[in-house]
Amino acid sequence: MPDISQFRAQLGDGGARPNQFVIKINWPSVCPSGLGLDSNTSLLVTGAAAPASTVNPAIIQYRGREVKFAGERIFDPWTITVVNPNDFGMRAAFEEWLDAMNAKDSNEGALRLEDYGAEIIVQHLNRNDDPICEWTLRGAFPINMSEIALQYAQNDILEEYTVTFQYQDYIGGEGRSSVTASLTA
Repeated sequence: MPDISQFRAQLGDGGARPNQFVIKINWPSVCPSGLGLDSNTSLLVTGAAAPASTVNPAIIQYRGREVKFAGERIFDPWTITVVNPNDFGMRAAFEEWLDAMNAKDSNEGALRLEDYGAEIIVQHLNRNDDPICEWTLRGAFPINMSEIALQYAQNDILEEYTVTFQYQDYIGGEGRSSVTASLTA
């Protein structure tokens, strides 16, 4: 049975911390370039998650019993919580992205995923701000942007809103060795 010193040794430099991360979007062609956004723009995000996926079983009936096989892989929607600065710049970018996919007034928009889909990079960092794990969500696009709550009583917090994305798939998540290889390539 391992003792506490062995347990601590396995954590190495103190274990991964959930508050150490960076989110970057390689903005699609339908987004405005006048907002000063590029792939090096880190979002003011206070909450995110590593992407989730599920393999649904394919169930076949055989002699009165269910036999389960690996079925389709489903990539769950992914949500971030964004801090709203006074210029509303990031919210304006998301509004324009949503509008480019399906305009509020005309119900028209970009029809090709290559035009409105983006790569979103999620980097989990160590305490020295070095990447220890990275995921790239491919073909991502926003499907929901939440309201911003306005209240007289909330005078000591910053405004936040959420943006939920759908994406085709993701790559990465293998940890430090794959991140180092992808960053140096």
